[in-house]
Amino acid sequence: MTRQQGARPEPADPAVVPQPRRAWLMAFMIFALAMINFGDKTVLGLAADPLSAELGLSHSLYGLVASSFFVLFSISAVVVGFIANRVATRWVLLALAVVWSLAQLPLLAAASVGTLFASRVVLGAGEGPTAGVAVHALYKWFPPRRRALPSALYVIGSGMGVFVAAPVLTHLIDHQGWRAAFWALAATGALWAVLWLLIGREGPFGVDADGNAQPVSSSAAEPARAPLSHRRYLRSRTWWGGAIGGFGAYWTVALGSAFLPSYLKDQYGYTSAQAAQAVALYAAFTVVVPLAVSPWTARMFRRGVSSRRSRGITQGTLVLAAGTALAFLPSADAKVGQLALVAVAFGFGVGAFGLSYETTSEVTPVDRRGASLGLLVAIQTLPGLIAPAVTGALIDSAPDDGSGYLRAFVFGGVLTVVCGVVAVLTVNPERDAPKTPALPDVQPLPA
Repeated sequence: MTRQQGARPEPADPAVVPQPRRAWLMAFMIFALAMINFGDKTVLGLAADPLSAELGLSHSLYGLVASSFFVLFSISAVVVGFIANRVATRWVLLALAVVWSLAQLPLLAAASVGTLFASRVVLGAGEGPTAGVAVHALYKWFPPRRRALPSALYVIGSGMGVFVAAPVLTHLIDHQGWRAAFWALAATGALWAVLWLLIGREGPFGVDADGNAQPVSSSAAEPARAPLSHRRYLRSRTWWGGAIGGFGAYWTVALGSAFLPSYLKDQYGYTSAQAAQAVALYAAFTVVVPLAVSPWTARMFRRGVSSRRSRGITQGTLVLAAGTALAFLPSADAKVGQLALVAVAFGFGVGAFGLSYETTSEVTPVDRRGASLGLLVAIQTLPGLIAPAVTGALIDSAPDDGSGYLRAFVFGGVLTVVCGVVAVLTVNPERDAPKTPALPDVQPLPA
């Protein structure tokens, strides 16, 4: 494959023909992909009680099982992110969806602790790269100043996945057994793969005639620039601020997915249906928050407000709010207060992900974007590997489950607050955007 050393700015390139209908069709398909992705993550927490009873799992062992999903998650996110720089994203996403569906089958064929571990590890390897590759694919369909809503749409898909999956999968678990929920997710993933094979395409922004990545500028107002090394954006405080802020936000996601249903049932006496409703409530916030925040920050940016103020401080503040609510959740007595803190603790931080994708793209050339987003997601999602294991260990080491949950939630809340502060202080795309000289000739140069 030949790498081009220069290209026209995205909106100014006459070869780029916007295709709004096709663009939004692709955005909808990737939205559906995000829904399935988070349904797969949520099902283990919803099935925790019957699955633990059948396989004899303690809190600590269950925490390790939940963490096993992320053993290869970050590694595969990095590896596939680099692949996405060279291979058309439509094929990468198709391969990932096929892996998801096949990964469910061993557990359904022979349920045991070993097959549960193996199934979750393979499933995590398939889902790890999804966010980075999906956003990279989306950005090929939308110019820079029109990416806020598509970014939010992907994040909203994750919330909708939990919102829809929680009651549906709980119903299947209660009436058909936990295996029925896993079968439903495997079939849904396979259906998406078939549809994507038929209609998935590469977008016109940042690809050549063969669908291969080529460098274009990160802003509509910028000239084309020479390709930069990966070390350039990895030295950026903006990149690391988004990664650390996302790390804190994902701690709440991982903790909520693995332990929130059991926590509400064990500590507050919720029924399975009530716990599912509470999960659906915070999932609704993961839809509402990005849907409100991303257009708002986009309007601010178009009116001349800096990306640091409109996107950077906003993403850090969302993480701060989530951490504060998580730390205070075990102290809430009234049900209304519990539900409000659940909504903020597990719903607000998700809004930071879409903003971090935007600020990361501002400091990364498009021909490095697949790898950059893959690395970003790898760091942001590390709590998936750590948080369930740490939470299970803290619960089992405490005198009782109540004090164990208190320790785990306060620890997670403080950690998340610290990550939010780091994001507020460090994310500054204007300072960290590439400042290499523009190429004198915007036409592609020979390799």
